[in-house]
Amino acid sequence: MSEHPFEYVAPDTLEEALALLRAHGAEAKVLAGGQSLVPLLNYRLARPRLVVDITGLPLAHVRAEDGWLRVGGLARHHELEEFTAIARACPLLPEVARLIGNIRVRSLGTVGGSLAHADPAAELPLAMVALDARLTLASASGRRTVAARDFFTGYLSTVLGADELLTEIAVPVTRGMGWAVEEFARRAGDFAVVAVAAGVSLDRRGRVDDARVAFAGVADRPVRATAAEDALRGQEPSADRLARVAEIARDGLDPQSDAFVSGAYRRLLAGVLARRALGRAVALSAAPSSEGAAVRAAALPPQSSWGFAPSRERFPRPRRGPSRPPPMMINGRAREVDVRPGETLLEMLRDTLGIFDVKEGCGEGVCGACTVLLDGRPVSSCLVLAAAVRGRAIRTVRGLERDGALHPLQEAFVRHGAVQCGFCTPGMLLTALAFLERHPRASRDEVRGALAGNLCRCTGYAKILDAVQAYTRGHDGDG
Repeated sequence: MSEHPFEYVAPDTLEEALALLRAHGAEAKVLAGGQSLVPLLNYRLARPRLVVDITGLPLAHVRAEDGWLRVGGLARHHELEEFTAIARACPLLPEVARLIGNIRVRSLGTVGGSLAHADPAAELPLAMVALDARLTLASASGRRTVAARDFFTGYLSTVLGADELLTEIAVPVTRGMGWAVEEFARRAGDFAVVAVAAGVSLDRRGRVDDARVAFAGVADRPVRATAAEDALRGQEPSADRLARVAEIARDGLDPQSDAFVSGAYRRLLAGVLARRALGRAVALSAAPSSEGAAVRAAALPPQSSWGFAPSRERFPRPRRGPSRPPPMMINGRAREVDVRPGETLLEMLRDTLGIFDVKEGCGEGVCGACTVLLDGRPVSSCLVLAAAVRGRAIRTVRGLERDGALHPLQEAFVRHGAVQCGFCTPGMLLTALAFLERHPRASRDEVRGALAGNLCRCTGYAKILDAVQAYTRGHDGDG
């Protein structure tokens, strides 16, 4: 990949980061999760003079207080899926998070980064508009709060100033409200062609007390269908009523055509998905006792004997001082490596260190060929700046070996013919292993979902799933 030169800095405090943004303005870009920024850097669609890495700042909090769920701007997508407090306070967020990109994107992507990027087909902006969230923006001059529906101003544009950071998102707690998301995408992990979020609460008479309907992918920003919401409030949520409300929501849209679908198709799809989402939201609102099944345990399962369970601690960030930066921790070994500011982790591993079991594929984080484990979680090494991972634990597929023996999951791949051409195999192995560390008794469908973001060019997914299931049976003592 061609590289556009820029300076890289990782400030230690929020105040320092804000001072840098004030000094450099539009010539600076903020690196949070990097899942949107690094592809732009790779393709030279963004050419900043300075990249400000804020991943080490204390902005990853999640807490419920005073009727609000407060989520730091650096909270990761996977935390929306996994944290019990989030699922209890706002069940819409875990459901939305599971639709974001793929498992690698969710490992690094941040809530604040997704909102600041403002893709009109993205799931998190849709959710925040539906939830009437409030966003805190910080600059060196002070703080201000903006309603989510006023934050997005157009395609990939927001009210966020060049000298501001999105530091916190406050979401009203919505216990007792049924939420549902329906999305249609061209393939798993893609941005939605159309997505709908619907929320419904019922009063004691079984009538609609409150209703929310919001769309993504139908305009240059997320939109609320306020006319449809008004038509549903105070009404009995019969099938006919929900169908009529979905029609009202659809008729208020005027989506544009693009290279993939026509505006007319997108509008029709919006009505169909709105009806489905409203139906599910009503059913969930009428059965709040199912909360326990919807909550996913925050605690990680016990670490396996191979010791690759993910760490949840925050790792030190590189400093700008005169001391030598910490080494790269690769497959359990400290490596002293000099990296350029714009060099990706993939480039460093392959070109500098000659670790060729990390494959180079799409360069966009879509195919999964370049997957490595970062602190135990799968990430796309093509979307990670090497300078941003000093001192953190990086593991490639060669790091699975122990005393000259293959890992049991590797053996299962060999026995069941899942290796095939081998190009996707490292990413499949690492993604599956990281997932099974958290879900050791995962079903075939759950494994399929976890591997949906890893492309098999031989189209031999059945054998891969067979191998993973054989491995899980072996750990359960059944195989």
